[in-house]
Amino acid sequence: MVRPSLVRIGATGDGYATDRDPYWGSGFFVAPGWLLTCAHVVGKGGAAVCRGESALRVTWQERTAEPAAAHAWEERSGSGTAVLLAPRPGEPESFRDPWPFPDLALVRVEGADDVRCLWLGDREPGVRTPIGLYGWSLQTGELGVRHGTGELVGSDARALLLGGSLPIGGLSGGPVLDLRHGSVVGVVKGRRREEGVAVPVTALHELLDRRDTSGVLREVLRAHDRHHLRLLDDPSPYANWTTLQAGLPALAPPVSGITAELRARLYGHLAELPPPAGAGEIVHLVEEVKERVRGERLRSLVPRNVRTWREGAALLHGLRTLDADGGGTLVDLDAVLLYAAKVVRRTARERPGEIDPARLGAFTDWLGAQAGRHRHWAVSGAVRALLDGIDGRGPDGDPGTVTGGEPGGATGGATAGGPGAGRTAAVAPAAAGAAAAAPAPVTVPSAASGLQAPAAPSTPAVSPIPPAPPIPAAPSIPPVMPIPSELRAAPEPPFVPGPRIAPEPPAGTAGTVATGRTDVLVRVGAAMYGGLHPWSVELIHDGLDVTPVDADDRGVRVDELEAALRAPLDRALDLGDHGEHLARIEVFLPRRLFDLPVDEWQLLPDRPGARRADRDREPGDGGSGPGGWAGDGHDEDEDEDFVDERSMPLGMRRTVVIRDLRRNGRPPSPEWRRRWRGVARGPLAHEPLHGRDPADGHVAVARSGGRYLYYGTLSALDDTCVPIYCGPVASGEGQAAMRDALMAGHPVVLWRRDEHDHDECKDFHEQAAHAVGAARHAEGLHERVRDLRIRLYDTESARARGLRGKLAVLSDPPDRPPRSAGTMRPPPPAAPDG
Repeated sequence: MVRPSLVRIGATGDGYATDRDPYWGSGFFVAPGWLLTCAHVVGKGGAAVCRGESALRVTWQERTAEPAAAHAWEERSGSGTAVLLAPRPGEPESFRDPWPFPDLALVRVEGADDVRCLWLGDREPGVRTPIGLYGWSLQTGELGVRHGTGELVGSDARALLLGGSLPIGGLSGGPVLDLRHGSVVGVVKGRRREEGVAVPVTALHELLDRRDTSGVLREVLRAHDRHHLRLLDDPSPYANWTTLQAGLPALAPPVSGITAELRARLYGHLAELPPPAGAGEIVHLVEEVKERVRGERLRSLVPRNVRTWREGAALLHGLRTLDADGGGTLVDLDAVLLYAAKVVRRTARERPGEIDPARLGAFTDWLGAQAGRHRHWAVSGAVRALLDGIDGRGPDGDPGTVTGGEPGGATGGATAGGPGAGRTAAVAPAAAGAAAAAPAPVTVPSAASGLQAPAAPSTPAVSPIPPAPPIPAAPSIPPVMPIPSELRAAPEPPFVPGPRIAPEPPAGTAGTVATGRTDVLVRVGAAMYGGLHPWSVELIHDGLDVTPVDADDRGVRVDELEAALRAPLDRALDLGDHGEHLARIEVFLPRRLFDLPVDEWQLLPDRPGARRADRDREPGDGGSGPGGWAGDGHDEDEDEDFVDERSMPLGMRRTVVIRDLRRNGRPPSPEWRRRWRGVARGPLAHEPLHGRDPADGHVAVARSGGRYLYYGTLSALDDTCVPIYCGPVASGEGQAAMRDALMAGHPVVLWRRDEHDHDECKDFHEQAAHAVGAARHAEGLHERVRDLRIRLYDTESARARGLRGKLAVLSDPPDRPPRSAGTMRPPPPAAPDG
């Protein structure tokens, strides 16, 4: 099974293999005409090969027409071109051994459009997974394919650690196979003294985040799924990977209710859809489905860094209900069918112009057929309800349209008066009936002997599927190619009654987000020894459930916080953004850091000094570039991050607020709860934080006269009042007044965090008061603050309009999340550097 997909890579030559064949390493085909290997293997060819300017030679083996012959394999070779290297070196010698992660390369191979390809895994493998290692070797003095077995023994940063048979020279770039699931989970990178090292295949999906590689990589992954879908109806006498996987215990009940064939067909259909907008879109659909089929809410404690629809489906494999006895009913087939229906509905509703209507119709027909085969009528009804109106057909075949929301209530479960009508919503049991006929059983060798080709079945693995009725194309789209037989739907058997599943949550109105919202919590602890601040990044779902993303208990200095939090924040926001919802950022800080310019942080690093020097430059200063930008020989429109929203300051695009770290570590006070209800209700009022006339400005130090100078005034303010302060609050009078405001229970405060002249305070109070009045309530204030930040970021325009200052806002609701915040403690003093 592996040999036809395994290649060796070397310099171009006459193509004849000898025992002294000078090859650089191994690789394997992942799609017709495309192979995956390590970047350091391609790098042995030099800079021209890395840049795709010079070709490399690719050699692989094919079965002969006489499989019973002693030498049943013959070699083929083709010319390859490196299309993607990650990372790509600037100079030939810029990367030494070991090549930095992810150390992956995609090579386009001429004349290899008919090769067999390996199956790429769709989720991360677990420790102790039995594995097989494959590649080319000259270890014995004879050139040949080397195969060894072992297991995953752990991980080191992003690398997989391999035990058992260790990689040797020449195996770099070869596949690491999960022998339980029959899928590639890694790419051999090298070895250490006692363990091998591999790159997880999921690192390939991370390259979808790069604009320079995402296009070609998506096409390769789409071709991979199409290839395995096409092989299902291939009359070849040789078994394919789906046939092999059908006989593996890990892909059969009681482990999973999803057959290998159904998975391959589902992935083939999903490959035809436009890609998801981000990880958050996938994860939220997965969590919605899990909550519905289980009948209870239980968010994952592990953030899932997924980027493709197939990875989302993989998160549902093996899903069970949560029973009190510790067992659970298998509901992964129910969940996967609902997930696929939700993906189809969302794509048809939000991105109708990006998908071929004929292929969309083929997907809905196939999915409807799988739902009809399900033994439980509730699952079938829920899937059909989601598909109603897609591709211009209603529930009875009548013309229809895709509605703005998703079906809810009884529509997603039982029909009125049908079996189980009025019954309490319950969790659907395991999918005991297969959604599609499973391929014929095959003989699977043990892990010790590797994954070899099983004997050809006496009958085809998949029964022919009658074609679906022709689907006319939309008038605005030109005619399309005929739908392949593997994408056509099968006849639908009748329902079998069963319990209903939980109803679909009520849909929102048009233009609103019907699904739950996810935001980001950042916690920066008080300074420890050496002035280091520990930090953590979490996701909060619907204001209730918290999922950790990343943390550093050892801490960093204040000036290093932006750089340290950049990657964790980027990941968390990608998981939080979904649909029309942009995740807000809530930053818990010790009061001495309240003036930290979090709203100006960027997810992409700026050019040195560009953020402030270029932003604040007077028009026409320093060069002839437009808008005063210095001419450096580069067109500003060609900057790498020109259209990337991550290059914008966080506060310009999304809500960024400050929260008090210490106050959230204790149970909320009655004053805090009461005042939050007031500002949440509105209408908002405003008063100076220091209790004086706004034109008086602020003073550098707190005036003498007692410890709680401002508490009396602040506690007397109405519950809907928002204190405003024209000055920093990390020291002096501002710090004292902010402390008293927090003690008085104020949950919302606005202030100016930058240094300035006192004569600007009157203008600042006026603009802040206008924002508060226009907002009316606490939730409405966020958009007003963001609008002010956008206008204030352009210094010259802001001054022309009389706008002043760097605006900061405390928005600190009690019981969000509804638990006591854990105290951030330093590591043991015995090991300050460990």
